[in-house]
Amino acid sequence: MAAASAAFSFSATAHASQFGVRVVDQAGMPVEGASVCFGLQGSYQQFGTAFTDEQGQAIAEVPNIPFVVTVSKTRFSGIRLNEPGRGFNLVKQVTLAEGIPGPRCKAGSTLTDAGSSIKISNVEVVANAQTTVLTPIVSGEPTEYRVGSSDSLDSLQWRAMDTSILLPRALAGLDEVYLQLRRYEGTDNGWIEARSKSIQVYLPASYPSL
Repeated sequence: MAAASAAFSFSATAHASQFGVRVVDQAGMPVEGASVCFGLQGSYQQFGTAFTDEQGQAIAEVPNIPFVVTVSKTRFSGIRLNEPGRGFNLVKQVTLAEGIPGPRCKAGSTLTDAGSSIKISNVEVVANAQTTVLTPIVSGEPTEYRVGSSDSLDSLQWRAMDTSILLPRALAGLDEVYLQLRRYEGTDNGWIEARSKSIQVYLPASYPSL
């Protein structure tokens, strides 16, 4: 029988719009590629759908109202959770057991096709006294990015992706930053998301005075 455990991590934040799941099997191992739907009763994909990553995680932006999360994968018993509206970000651990299908989430889209995941192979850094520009070498056609001073990026807002990323001065003066990309788009089945891993980007340690 599928079951959900207590939440394992959360952070209070002014942006009360993110809810995620970390899906594991009965041995506690992450389940990659599980389908996750975020929505309302009768409209289970309204707020988006996603597939869990290598850590078993999938995260979506949801309004601060009660909503429903459906998690499923072939060979496992699906589960549907009723979640209250919250004023903080939350990642909840969900355990899937092998068995009859149960509730199902259909998160299929072109984002799941072979070669369409978001992967960063390299980041070129061009810096001078005025600007620091990152140019990711990436596959999967990302639409948004976020960059910060630590590998904890969940509280940061996504920004529209261009070929290159101009760092704000507060980050440009650091020795390193962390970058994550995603593709986020609407389909006939709702909103679909694919994310890259967060990667560390080394920057020049100092800059000449203006």
